[in-house]
Amino acid sequence: MSDDPPEAAPEATTPAPPKVKTSKAVLLMLALNLGGTGFGVFKVMTASAAAAHAEDKKPAEDKTQEVTGPIVPLDPFVTNLDEPGNARYLKVTIQLELVSPESQERLEKSKQVIRDAILSHLSGLKLKDTLGAEAKETMRKAIMTKLEAILGADKVRRIFFQEFVVQ
Repeated sequence: MSDDPPEAAPEATTPAPPKVKTSKAVLLMLALNLGGTGFGVFKVMTASAAAAHAEDKKPAEDKTQEVTGPIVPLDPFVTNLDEPGNARYLKVTIQLELVSPESQERLEKSKQVIRDAILSHLSGLKLKDTLGAEAKETMRKAIMTKLEAILGADKVRRIFFQEFVVQ
């Protein structure tokens, strides 16, 4: 017994990890996913660069809201609204931004005709035609149409309402 060599303690054996067999279909799906993601990232990166480049080509007028032409103030307009049975009044002060100083000369010559056309339009409005932002935008477009008929196209860039009171 003593002459017998000591028995080695049994070693704890850890089981070997199982070999994972990846099928060809899974590898194909991973490759397609990687390719699709790469393509999507490429398109997004180049599209935003192309859009930024296209924005640079737009005129500066579209990017800012600053006044670029001469401003001509018109005298305030005070008129009765077309409301039978109710005495409703509208007071509007308008300024016109012109395209060029040459347009200002033409406007000064036609100021009385312009004033009459705007006053006629305003006096035909009802109370509901003056309330809300949408109504003011509609009014702005109608006045612009009248101005283009008198002055010609592309003479007035924008119309500003400086004062707008309905009573």
